[in-house]
Amino acid sequence: MSKLYSKFFLFIFYCISLNTSIAETKNILVSTANPLASQAGRDILLGGGNAIDAAVAVQLVLNLVEPQSSGLGGGGFLLYFDNKNKNLIFYDGRETAPSKIKKEHFLDKNGQPLSFYDAAVGGLAVGVPGLVSMLELVHKEYGMMKWESLFKPAINLSLEGFPISSRLHNQIKKDNYLHLIPNTSKYFYENTNIPKKVGYILKNKEFAETLKIISVGRSKAFYQGNLAKEIISTIQNSPIRKGVMNLEDLKNYKAIKQNPICGKYRKYKVCSASLPSAGGFSIIQILGILENFTLSKNTIKKDIHLILEASKYSYLDRFKYLGDPSFNAINLKKFLSDEYLKNIASKISTVDAIKLNFGVNKQLNNQRSTTHFSIKDQYGNIVSMTSSIENSFGSRLMAGGFLLNNQLSDFNFKQNNGLYKNNIVEPGKKPLSSMSPTIIFDEKNNVKMVIGSPGGKSIIMYVIKAIIAVIDWNMPIKDAVNFPNFSLENNIVLLEKKRFDEEIKKYLLSLGHTIEEKKLNSGLHGFEMKKNIISGAADKRREGLVLVN
Repeated sequence: MSKLYSKFFLFIFYCISLNTSIAETKNILVSTANPLASQAGRDILLGGGNAIDAAVAVQLVLNLVEPQSSGLGGGGFLLYFDNKNKNLIFYDGRETAPSKIKKEHFLDKNGQPLSFYDAAVGGLAVGVPGLVSMLELVHKEYGMMKWESLFKPAINLSLEGFPISSRLHNQIKKDNYLHLIPNTSKYFYENTNIPKKVGYILKNKEFAETLKIISVGRSKAFYQGNLAKEIISTIQNSPIRKGVMNLEDLKNYKAIKQNPICGKYRKYKVCSASLPSAGGFSIIQILGILENFTLSKNTIKKDIHLILEASKYSYLDRFKYLGDPSFNAINLKKFLSDEYLKNIASKISTVDAIKLNFGVNKQLNNQRSTTHFSIKDQYGNIVSMTSSIENSFGSRLMAGGFLLNNQLSDFNFKQNNGLYKNNIVEPGKKPLSSMSPTIIFDEKNNVKMVIGSPGGKSIIMYVIKAIIAVIDWNMPIKDAVNFPNFSLENNIVLLEKKRFDEEIKKYLLSLGHTIEEKKLNSGLHGFEMKKNIISGAADKRREGLVLVN
């Protein structure tokens, strides 16, 4: 029981917010969305593991303690800097559409797109999970510790139990669909519609068994065999919208590695996730547009306007052209060329907000739940990883003690005024994502900054904000992360509720922006490196913790 009490005291420690969101070191650093995950990652590093080993352990613990956000039933993107060889590699574990999926599955009887939750809940929304394949691939190539040893923290915690946090409790309380799925409801509720309380010690023996199976049988045990059969049975027998995924879909999944997308901003090289993430493209493009303007800590309100305008143009390019590159070949260099970016910059007015035609999108969803973590090990290796099951609690279906994703709702279900055509659902296709694990290098190719966030399409704006705040506004990373969030929903400017002063709001309104105030709960986790001092930050908007040594 001593281990359980130590976990509980760590939980209490973070609950009372004793400066857990910032830390400095010259050695190792782990910044994640949950204290128990940060502790697991740090323990692996102190035990001789590297950043990849720690990433596996962190992700498995996050699946348990932050189940609404990511896990084995979902996918992710991992950006890895191999310090010894100075290589940067991007790993793609994005979900794919099942072989028997049809676009009609996401249209109503009149041929119109279903509303978000009508499409997202149940078996038809589940994409073939990619996380396990991706973790195995990167560990085979760069891991130092034995695969099975990385599962022990999550297995032990599953059996001992962990205290339900206030954030998890509130997410359960707000959800309107969990109680409709019997085995999911049993796990999260005391009785029907009564969520288990904050501090309740939640155990997950089924998840522990799943982890034991994968720790021995590796990804084959997930994509084939009894666990695969359970996943498919859960999807095909869903009480809501029975799915069409089959065993062959699981068996055929393979994560891939490729080059990241990189671009220049000021004197830095910014690298992020390649397609099928639109996030990296948008970040590089927005920064490339802003390269044509002078931004500084003395012009923040004007800079916010410029960021918003540049983002509108970038989002429009995304909606017009981007999709899974295996289905829709696109020359991204054209859209990231100096000539193209300067042309967009010339269209941006410093005194007027432009209104672009984004069409009408019934699929808008502001409740997305994803996770991001950043790790630096004692060898100088770095992981920036974002993972997700898409919406909070994904499809709401559980198999093997973990939730299954609803990533197929990241597809667009119908073209609209020439937009979204390359992101229409097709068998074997990967939906576009906004996940943007990012690493920034200085002119000497030393790591300057590592960052990423959850937040649906707002991920792009959250990451851009943090980058601009550090590079142009000269803020320490902790202040950059904590700076009020702003985003876009088509032409509507979203401002973080109760965080912006009236001067900035009045200024944006005077330029013709339409404003709405919302929570905008980012989960920015990262660090900045300056003269061998590593300054880490975890987003106070979630439950993040930075641990160092």
